[in-house]
Amino acid sequence: MAKEKFNWKSLFVNDENASTTTTSKSEEKIDFPNEPTPTSSSTQFPQSSAPQRSQVTSTNIDNAILNSVIEMYESGFESLNLPGYDFYEFFKAIKAVGSNDPNVYKMAFTMAQSVDAKVTKESLLDGANFYIKEINDVHEQYHTKGNAKKEEFQSSLLHQKETLSTEIAELEKQILQLQTQASDKKNQLNALENGTSTEMTDIEQKITANDIAKTKILEIITTVADGIKINL
Repeated sequence: MAKEKFNWKSLFVNDENASTTTTSKSEEKIDFPNEPTPTSSSTQFPQSSAPQRSQVTSTNIDNAILNSVIEMYESGFESLNLPGYDFYEFFKAIKAVGSNDPNVYKMAFTMAQSVDAKVTKESLLDGANFYIKEINDVHEQYHTKGNAKKEEFQSSLLHQKETLSTEIAELEKQILQLQTQASDKKNQLNALENGTSTEMTDIEQKITANDIAKTKILEIITTVADGIKINL
């Protein structure tokens, strides 16, 4: 089987023009052929309600993210559908029944051959291998892209952390310098206040002494002057 296009959107890079490593396939939609009406009751599938999507659960993944990726894989699988009846249509028939009963496979195979006589066990297995390989190839592409994106994010995060750590260290250094300067200024203020108090006391004592000295000298001078007035 020729290799077909896996036309999926990128999981990690929102680039509509991004190229893929797979070869191109016609964008024309291949309609799913209607299941033929069985010619006898022996080929009638048992009625069963089957889920439309595999129920995959994980305690570590957001359900919205998980469901969107599952939907992407399912859409990608559908986009690979080759012309005619092949494994994809057989898969859809089995999935619609929702049973792994051997009789279901036998009836599905009978119905497949009624649609296309060229369908064989080998052709179905070849088709299965084709789809498996395509899905694995695309998974590997997105796995590689995801790891690259993760490494890019981690590198960016590390750079930001290193930058912020450097800035914080510089700010803490500046804070320490400012604290040291503030402490020095406080010491200078305390010394100034202590020195001012001592100097002020000395000045005040000198002012008082000046008053006392003036009074004493004037008393002596006045006494002598009065003595002159009285005695001469």
